[in-house]
Amino acid sequence: MGGAYRIKLWQEAMTSKQVLLLLVLLVVAGCMPKPKAEPLVSPYPGRQVWAIAPIINESGSAHASGLVFADHLARQLENASNIDVLPVNRVLAVMESQRMAGVRGPGDVQQLLKLLGADYLVVGTITAYDPYDPPKMGVAIELYASPRVEEVRLVNLRRLSSASTDRDITPAAYVDVSRPVSLASGYFDAADPGVREKLQRYGRERSQADGEASSWRLYRINMNLYSEFVSYVMSWRLLESERLRFQPPPASQPATP
Repeated sequence: MGGAYRIKLWQEAMTSKQVLLLLVLLVVAGCMPKPKAEPLVSPYPGRQVWAIAPIINESGSAHASGLVFADHLARQLENASNIDVLPVNRVLAVMESQRMAGVRGPGDVQQLLKLLGADYLVVGTITAYDPYDPPKMGVAIELYASPRVEEVRLVNLRRLSSASTDRDITPAAYVDVSRPVSLASGYFDAADPGVREKLQRYGRERSQADGEASSWRLYRINMNLYSEFVSYVMSWRLLESERLRFQPPPASQPATP
C-alpha cells in the first residue's frame, strides 16, 4: 500500500506541475505582442491626389454596392502617406454632369482625371459577393495615371536608369496612360485560414481602438465591416504594386509575385 500511495502522490504532483506550466504558458502568450496589420504607405515623394470611381458590381448579387465599397477604399487610402483622396460623392457628381453611367474605357478615365484635377483614378469591379457566414468577396481594381504624372515619373526613371548600372529599366513601357499603371485583385473567403488570420488582426486592432477588445468577430458576421477589411487589403496590394513600379528591384533580385 505504501508504494501505491507514493505513486499516487507522484502522479498528483506531476499533474499540478503540468497545470502550473500550462498557466505560465497562457500568461506568457497573453503578454506577447500580437501581429499588427501593416500600415498603408505610398511610394510618392510628394502629395498626390487620388479619386475613386464607383466600383462596378458584377458579382450577380443585388446586395453588393459599388458605391459603398468605393467609400471604403477612399477612407483606407486617406490614411496612406502622401495621398489626398477626393470624396467619392464629388467623383459621382462629375460623372453625372457628364452623363457618364460608369467608367467604361480609357477615354472616360482621362476625362475624369482632367475634370477632377486628380493625379490618379481608381476603377474596379466586385466579382463575387456572399454575405452569409462565412462571408466571401472578390474584387479587382485598377489604377490609372494622368499624363502629367507619368511625364514626371518618366523623367525620374530616365535619370535613375542613366545613373545606375545594376537596374534594367525601360521607361517607355510606362508612357501609355490608356492602360492601368497598377493592378490588384483578390478573392476573400472568411473560411480560408490565411484570410481569417488577416481578418482577426485587422478587426482586433480596430476593436481595441474602440475599447471593445473582443468585438473583432463583428468583422466576420457584419458584411459591411467585412467589406471594409477587404478594402484595406486591396488598398495595401495596390500601393505595393505602386511601390514596385516606382522602386523596381535590382536585376539580381527580381520581384516575387
